[in-house]
Amino acid sequence: MAVIGRPDVPEGAHRRLVDALHEVYLRAGAPGVRTIAQRGGVSRDTAHRVLTNPALPTWPALEAVVAALGGDIGRFRALWVAARQPDAVVAEPPAEPVAGAGPSVRVLIVEDHPLYRQALVQAVGAFGHVVVGTAANGEDAVSLALETRPEVILMDHFLPGLLGIDATARIRSADPAIRVLIISAGATGELTLAALRSGAHGVLSKDVEADGIDRAIRAVARGEVHVPAGAAAPPEVAEPREAGEQELKPRERRVLQLVAEGYTDVQIAERLAVSVRTVRSYLDRVRDKTGERRRAGLVRVALESGLVRPRPGGATPDASSG
Repeated sequence: MAVIGRPDVPEGAHRRLVDALHEVYLRAGAPGVRTIAQRGGVSRDTAHRVLTNPALPTWPALEAVVAALGGDIGRFRALWVAARQPDAVVAEPPAEPVAGAGPSVRVLIVEDHPLYRQALVQAVGAFGHVVVGTAANGEDAVSLALETRPEVILMDHFLPGLLGIDATARIRSADPAIRVLIISAGATGELTLAALRSGAHGVLSKDVEADGIDRAIRAVARGEVHVPAGAAAPPEVAEPREAGEQELKPRERRVLQLVAEGYTDVQIAERLAVSVRTVRSYLDRVRDKTGERRRAGLVRVALESGLVRPRPGGATPDASSG
């Protein structure tokens, strides 16, 4: 049976997709269109069109063919998203990921500066994460996030048109499972509070090292809140809580402070020499008094009250609970 030739497309993201698909096709033994169609649950015409048509296929058709050929769905999703954006850059995980990096996270990168966007893509890919796409403005970020459903979004704050925190609010309202890290050159207390209020899981400073980006992504993917060092609430926002809210007792305030500093329930118990059950009892009281159920909301409360004293690097590397 004759081997199906790859279509002729210009250099760029689409060409990388075509080359990767042809490589997977050959590795699978160059099966016939009928076989691919049967394995993928599509028509022979669809299977043939995906492999030979120079036009970019629809994602459902491409996904079916890739699955039939035994390809990496996540990798091809990232390549396909990049091919739909002429200026996008996609970095595939290296053959040998960074030692001990842990499981990969699906990440969407939103940054309007091309060079920094490319640097983020390369840094994120170097730690084994999958970049599902890139966007250069807030409106595209919202549409692409709801299309690709990443686990974590690295979202620049100062975007043209729709600001990063406004795009975050839209995304989190539509899909609360998507977690967002706001990126900014100045991770101030005001921005951190605004980010948390928009639904983000924290703020990442642009001067952080590559491994700091990786740690922040993994922490946020686990549901932790990433508060950079030096982001304590400034005097103008560190005001008392509303009069209608109950005052926290000293031990409750201490537990809230440790939560905001990134400690897990188990770590808090160790520091205070109490049981984990006792810590969670304190947290239940704090939640009842503040009306905040989410951990990110508790961090915001701590910032607003001036309790938090973030440790260098933000959240701890251990998974949070509660």
